[in-house]
Amino acid sequence: MLKNKLIIGTLLISLFSTGLVAKDKDYEAAKKPSITLEKKDLDLLEKAKSKNFKNLTAKEKAQLLKFLDDYAASAKKEKVADKKGKDKKGKSDLKKKKLGGPSKDKATDKNAKKGKVKK
Repeated sequence: MLKNKLIIGTLLISLFSTGLVAKDKDYEAAKKPSITLEKKDLDLLEKAKSKNFKNLTAKEKAQLLKFLDDYAASAKKEKVADKKGKDKKGKSDLKKKKLGGPSKDKATDKNAKKGKVKK
C-alpha cells in the first residue's frame, strides 16, 4: 500500500516538475509552404537522398536549395532576437543587467608606453 502511494506521488511530482523545467518558448507559427512538390520534385529528393547529395547537377542543387528555403520559411520556429536583443515586434527579451566596464589592462591603455620587444 505504501509502495503504491510512493509510486503515485513520485509520478505526480515528476509530471509537475517536468512542466516547470520545460518552459514554453515563444514560437512563430507555421505557414503554408509556397511550393507544392510534384512527382518530379519528389524524384529529385529521392535521387539526392540515394546518392548522399553527391553527383548532382547545379540545377538540381539549386532546386534542392529552393525546397529547403521554402521549408525554413514555412516551418514553425523559435522567435530569435536581433543583435540589439529585440524580436521583430520590438520587444526586448534580454534581461537588463549591469555589465562591468572594460578591462583595466595596461596593454590596452591609450597612454601606455610602447615597449621594445626582444627578437
